[in-house]
Parts: sequence; structure tokens; C-alpha cells
Amino acid sequence: MINLDDGLLKLLSDLEESSPNFTSSLAEVYPITFTINIEGFKKIFISLDHQASSIGFEEKNTSQFEIKGSIKDFIKILSTRKLHKQLITGDAELAVVFFNAVIKLDIDILYLINKNFGDIPALMTKEALNIIFNHERTHQNKEERKIRNRLRKLSIRMDRLEAMRDI
Repeated sequence: MINLDDGLLKLLSDLEESSPNFTSSLAEVYPITFTINIEGFKKIFISLDHQASSIGFEEKNTSQFEIKGSIKDFIKILSTRKLHKQLITGDAELAVVFFNAVIKLDIDILYLINKNFGDIPALMTKEALNIIFNHERTHQNKEERKIRNRLRKLSIRMDRLEAMRDI
């Protein structure tokens, strides 16, 4: 049987290795307990502390906050490094402080995937992120694209006028 706590400790160790200020940055929010709820999967309960950290599928302590969303939402969070408040229930302020502390660590997720799982999963993750962002770009609001095109044309005209004035 796999011990999830050992996996969490290894992950924390890898994060500390990849980001030297990991421990000092998270000292501000420790101890913290939260839940990750991905639609269609079991809830993941995480407790982080200096002395003892744990992860599991059974609730041990009450969570201070919960992040709930689809797989796409979580991939977006990881790739854009932005946590939307509508995904948070509970202490949203603590969740944002914790998330910002983690984001400031500038952790390279693709590096960690490559280190722990190999080249192929890292490449697949990178391609999945590219597909998600390209899909979103192609489905932008048409009106938004028209406005951006108009602004771009106006900017070009202003540059030309300024250039003619300087002559």
C-alpha cells in the first residue's frame, strides 16, 4: 500500500530543493489545513505544518478552506498561476495568502513532473497546456477581437502621425 504522507514529504522536499525560500515563505501561513475537491474524484485533505504534514482521502481535521473545480480549472490555476475566488469556499483570505506564497516561490511544475515522472509525462503536460490555451484563444469573443483590432489600427495611425510631425 502506498503511503501518501511519504509522497507529500518527498514533494515538499522537491519543492524546497527547487525553491530555496520555500520554507521561509510558507512559515507565514503554517499550520494550514485545506481540501482540494476535483469534480469526479475523491476529496484530498492536506495538512501542512513544520513538524508534521499529511495528505489523504479521509478528513482528519476540519479544513480552513476548500478549492473546488474541474480538472480544467486546476490546470488553469497551475498554468496561469491565478486562483479565482469563486473556486474557494471557507477562509478565502487565507487561501489567497497561501496561494500567493506558493506562487512567489516560482516553482517550475514541468521540471518537477520531468524529475519525478520522466520526459514523456512532462512533454504531454506541456502539450496539454498549449492545447488548452490555444482552444481558449480561438473561442475569444468576436466583439473583443474587433475592439482589439480597432485599437491596434488607432495605435498605428497615431505612430504615423507622430512620425510625420517629427519630420
